[in-house]
Amino acid sequence: MKYDQQLTELKNLLPSAKSILIAIPAGADIDKMAAGLVFFLILEAAGKQTSVVCDDAMLVAHSHLFGVDHVQKNLPQTEGGNLTLTLEGVAASDNTVPALEKLDWYAENSNLNLVFHVLPGQIFQPAKIVPRYQGSGFNLIFVVGAANLNALGNLYTQNQSAFSGTHIVNIDNQTTNTSFGQTNVVDTNASAVCEVMTNVISDLGFVLDTDSASNLLTGIFDATNNLLDPKVTADTYMAVANCLRVGGRKPVSGPQVPVSPQQDLSSLIPKQEPIVQPVSVQQPSPEERPLQEGVISETPEPDWLTPKIFKGTSLG
Repeated sequence: MKYDQQLTELKNLLPSAKSILIAIPAGADIDKMAAGLVFFLILEAAGKQTSVVCDDAMLVAHSHLFGVDHVQKNLPQTEGGNLTLTLEGVAASDNTVPALEKLDWYAENSNLNLVFHVLPGQIFQPAKIVPRYQGSGFNLIFVVGAANLNALGNLYTQNQSAFSGTHIVNIDNQTTNTSFGQTNVVDTNASAVCEVMTNVISDLGFVLDTDSASNLLTGIFDATNNLLDPKVTADTYMAVANCLRVGGRKPVSGPQVPVSPQQDLSSLIPKQEPIVQPVSVQQPSPEERPLQEGVISETPEPDWLTPKIFKGTSLG
């Protein structure tokens, strides 16, 4: 198992995780998008409540990837996460609470009571109590193909609290990756993120299906220029072989023209010149011709072949 050491903690967390987020960076290429979609398909097939997000519109190049229709642009609304009650106006500048001795809590019927023990002579009177959730309700967040969290665009900058309270799994192959996750699987020797993902899936004990394997092959072939990139190693070919064994399909080479069901294809059919049949001109029969008009008798006159003597009255 190639990444067994990096995945030790994740193997303990994954079985109990009920809600999982997969985040793909903005401007993701085919390799990164394919890797993220593959893990979405694998986890969804395993019965996990999984969402996949990307702060970017899907490109035509992504349209043939399996699962691309599940990509959301915004962080999905979920319930749960850590609840924080903020009591405003009771803390000092050094982040201490001078008036508070201790805090207790106890349950009563269906209620939870918080007891703030105030020091004698002190006043503990919050200006406002603000409830808010830290975290998004996700048990795990997988960030696939991003060098850092800012690469996720608005998904991160507008939802930083969702990421701060959740275990992040960072899967990438870029040398600029900042190892921002609690679990980091960053293999800079790998030729593609899909190559890394192929091994991650195997190390976690999941089994590839045909669609997932086809996505991985598409990502690897695109990232390596059809396996011609100098970064291609024996591990790359091994990943390709594993995908082919389960029925994965290699991408079709050459430009692909997407065709919608409503598209008129008649313009793509070569036009053929109409075949002109020769027209036979029927000559009118002698009986149909006007009298003496261009009539040549087929039977010569009786004296036509006899010698004839021409006489003249003058010479010279």
